[in-house]
Amino acid sequence: MSIEQTTVPELENQQESRIEILNEDDSDYAASTIDSDTTSITSSVLDYVYENGRRYPSRRSQVEALLPNDEDEQERLDLLHHYHLLVLKGALFLAPVKDLAGKRILDLGTGTGIWAIDVADQYPEAQVLGVDISPIQPNFVPPNARFEIDNIEDDWTYSSKFSLIHTRSLMGSVKDWPALIKRAFDHLEPGGWLDLHETHTTGAYSEDGTTKGTAIEEYNEALKEAGLKSGHRLDLAPQLEAFLKEAGFVDVKVDKFRAPVGAWPKNPTMRQLGVIGMESVKTGSEAYGLLAFTKILGWDVDRAKKVIRETVEACMNKKVHLIYPIYNVVGRKPFESEAAGNVAEA
Repeated sequence: MSIEQTTVPELENQQESRIEILNEDDSDYAASTIDSDTTSITSSVLDYVYENGRRYPSRRSQVEALLPNDEDEQERLDLLHHYHLLVLKGALFLAPVKDLAGKRILDLGTGTGIWAIDVADQYPEAQVLGVDISPIQPNFVPPNARFEIDNIEDDWTYSSKFSLIHTRSLMGSVKDWPALIKRAFDHLEPGGWLDLHETHTTGAYSEDGTTKGTAIEEYNEALKEAGLKSGHRLDLAPQLEAFLKEAGFVDVKVDKFRAPVGAWPKNPTMRQLGVIGMESVKTGSEAYGLLAFTKILGWDVDRAKKVIRETVEACMNKKVHLIYPIYNVVGRKPFESEAAGNVAEA
């Protein structure tokens, strides 16, 4: 059962809080009033766990997520939002949706909610729902947006279907991608689109071999091993296309992007991407690696921090030309007539 959330004040020291919706007629960002006039955040959601100076979503974080949800991570996520907008040349998604007026949009693992808020601003006649395990979204949002606190891998209980479902940067936060994609398929209206924007987190490489022999190699292999051991796979971005087809999606299309890290590219646009990517790596390497290496692989903290530190140092070296592959995969749920035709042909 999900917990609806439209405002999120400082809640860490509260065992339970019921938040009343504020109506501010003079603000474009009044608290959302969609479907609910109050919200309740239970103590289990706020029962954060602290490991090695980082804060994680709950005492179940070792099962449900590898990534922290503290302020450093929130800043990184907001920075990555701008990074991915540059990757997509300003587009918020690549699914060829023609008209979203009056339609419902679902953002899975919404994080700080920045993507959902931007989509709500761009499509004011759509209804946007962002779902995340952590209540880290802002207090005030566009009136056509709201947030729920929920585990997206639990059963979904939405009464209405969506026209667009979106994910971004969920590698390491999902244990069963085929099941999640099938669940999305079931909750899309006929003709609706699924849009996945995921980085191949363990697939970083260099086209000129400059990452060879650096700590980046050890970091990537350890991260891949931790993902396999915990079930939170970080190496599945190249397989998303197959997962969509297996779930029944049609018109599946993959766009693959090269995302540099560092100021080494000669092309100005790629250099801008690289500079922002480097800022993300400075905190992201620890965000992905610290819990994975210590709690899952059993490394001591000093070893984990040494590999993370040396990885960041290697990424900052202009002679190291690191690239992350990013996969944007879209697929459409067939209309009933298409599905019937496929059955008849079979």
